[in-house]
Amino acid sequence: MDSPRALDVLPLLQERLAELPGARDRRGGPVLFFPATPRRERAKPEDYRRLLQYLLSIPCEEQRELGFAVVIDMRGSTWSTVKPILKVLQEHCNALIHVAYIIKPDNFWQKQRTSLASHKYKFETCLIGLDALPKSIDTSQLTLDLDGSLIYDHAHWIEMRLALEDFLWQAADLLDRLDDLQEDLSRGDLADDLAGAKAALDLHNEMKKKILKAPVEEVDLVGQRLLQRLSGEGGPSGYDSGYSGRDSEASSGTTNPDLQACVPDILQHLEAGRTAQQQLLSLWAHKKARLDQCFQLRLFEQDCDKMLDWICRNREVFLSNYVEIGHSYQLAQQLQEEHNHFTANSMNAFININRVLGAASRLLETGHYAANRIRHVAGRLERAWKEFAAGLDERNAVLSLSVMFHHKAEQYVESTPAWSQACEVGNAPSDISELEAAIHSHQSLYEAMCQAYTEVHSTSKKLLYQLDHLVQVCNQPGMESDRKHGEGPSYEGSRGSGGGNPAADYSEGAGHVLNVIHQILNHHRALEQRWHSNKIKLHQRLALRLFQGDVKQVLDWLDNHGEVFLCKNTGIGRSLAKARVYQKSHEHFERVAQNTYTNAEKLLTAAEELAQTGECKADEIYSVARQLETRVASFAARVEERRHRLDLAVAFYQKDKEFCSWLDSLRQAVAAGEEEVAAETLEAAERLLEQGDQQREQTLAACNSTIAHGESLVQELR
Repeated sequence: MDSPRALDVLPLLQERLAELPGARDRRGGPVLFFPATPRRERAKPEDYRRLLQYLLSIPCEEQRELGFAVVIDMRGSTWSTVKPILKVLQEHCNALIHVAYIIKPDNFWQKQRTSLASHKYKFETCLIGLDALPKSIDTSQLTLDLDGSLIYDHAHWIEMRLALEDFLWQAADLLDRLDDLQEDLSRGDLADDLAGAKAALDLHNEMKKKILKAPVEEVDLVGQRLLQRLSGEGGPSGYDSGYSGRDSEASSGTTNPDLQACVPDILQHLEAGRTAQQQLLSLWAHKKARLDQCFQLRLFEQDCDKMLDWICRNREVFLSNYVEIGHSYQLAQQLQEEHNHFTANSMNAFININRVLGAASRLLETGHYAANRIRHVAGRLERAWKEFAAGLDERNAVLSLSVMFHHKAEQYVESTPAWSQACEVGNAPSDISELEAAIHSHQSLYEAMCQAYTEVHSTSKKLLYQLDHLVQVCNQPGMESDRKHGEGPSYEGSRGSGGGNPAADYSEGAGHVLNVIHQILNHHRALEQRWHSNKIKLHQRLALRLFQGDVKQVLDWLDNHGEVFLCKNTGIGRSLAKARVYQKSHEHFERVAQNTYTNAEKLLTAAEELAQTGECKADEIYSVARQLETRVASFAARVEERRHRLDLAVAFYQKDKEFCSWLDSLRQAVAAGEEEVAAETLEAAERLLEQGDQQREQTLAACNSTIAHGESLVQELR
């Protein structure tokens, strides 16, 4: 404390050089007494200065502004012992002094000397008799030694001042300590790592112990006891048990306004102590929650860093061979098994990552002060895992396609010798149905080869696309490289021996796939060529057999239908009607036979084409063709001959019928002419003769024509 304390001037107070019993003059100003005591003779001005500095600071500011009334008792004293008092008042505190009452000494010369010397001070001095003092200060405000009624115990006053100032000092010290603790608690610095957060929590827990150890209750108890003594509820017990009842009454704090004026300060200090401690505990709890959140944040960031480190390390392992697809079915299967094992182990990390992300969600639900930071770190961890998991999935898809591709490719290569052998026809069967079955089997073989090739080619396209997608996914920009404050590891530059250049990564696996495809394509083209040549051979062999069959069908028709018709229909009829029936039947037969002639012409054309292919024996084809041509030509000639005979027969019977009709009409005309009258003139007779000659000639001509037709028919029949 800056102001002087009773303890500092305790020896001077005990000398009773001056007293401040709490009296007030009629103005209400405080009264300072200098009682008559032989100790004045050995008191020094410095002693008075220190003593007055303390005593004048006791009343409140309002009282001090009214000014002090100083009462100096010179009874039994000399001017030389009073002068130092007035001098100190003049030099150090004249502004606080309203008036100085000097009680007249008993000695006349001392009165005169005092009267003359007391008018040179800045404050008012008044040499006054004891009986006149009550005019300025009421007797109730004067102590007993000044014939007043104010009960004052100086020793008890000293004791109360010591107790009061000791309490105020303890209370102020307590508040200072609590302020220091509050200042420590108010620091908003938070640790940047887990160890610092743990140390901060430990230090904070120690801080609570300090708060709880602060002597708030002890100071409060002292203050309550002091209040009891000041309120008259308790005496000086505990300090001095030898006081009498009168002393106890005198010690009551109710008679001293200066002491009573300290009651609000005491209450304020008590309340301030309790409030400060409660505020500290509240502040401690608030900071405890924040430190807990800081610890949880650093723990969360540490877990995130561990997970990100794990992802980074395993990503490097993953990227060391992420584009390897194997150069065989067995190697691809081995890579797939290794990847499945790697993925299965990664699922344990996935569980831990989910746990960390779940912790982030819980921290956000509690309203964490670093919610944005938590979202940022959790989001980066989640993105890192998704990128890593996407790479695993893409790698799994690539390896699955690689296994399928190599399996189908090796199956194709292994099947190539068997397919090549199956493409060879060898000794083709002669039966048409067997040839058709062989052609169907040959076509099925081709479809199987094409299906196998298509599957290999389709799988290769999928594999190349998926491989390109894998390379693109694994070469996306990674996370930031700043590891401080929970920043995750960078994926940039963390590529293994298999990574670093996306084009090179892709071309390595793609080149192998394309080489395999080219190999398969060469096999497929060779098989297609071999298959196609044998297909032509089978189809030509079938065409030959079909040609022979068609020829046989034509010949069979000629034997079974044509020849039978000609053999059964040898007659020409004995009348015109019968002849015409035979003629129409023959014309119908010719129309039917025309289809056979057309088929024969087509077969002869096909024979020429088959002979030119060189796949069949030309002599055999030409022999069959000549036989067909000769047989058909012979048959056609015989059909033509029969048609000619039937035409002649019809013509003959038609002529005969016409001649007979002519003769009948002629006879009728002749018979009718005989009944007519003979011609009356020569010209008429000549006309009749000429008409008769013409009829004879016509009759002879018709008869000769009919005979000629008959002879021609007879000649044909022979």
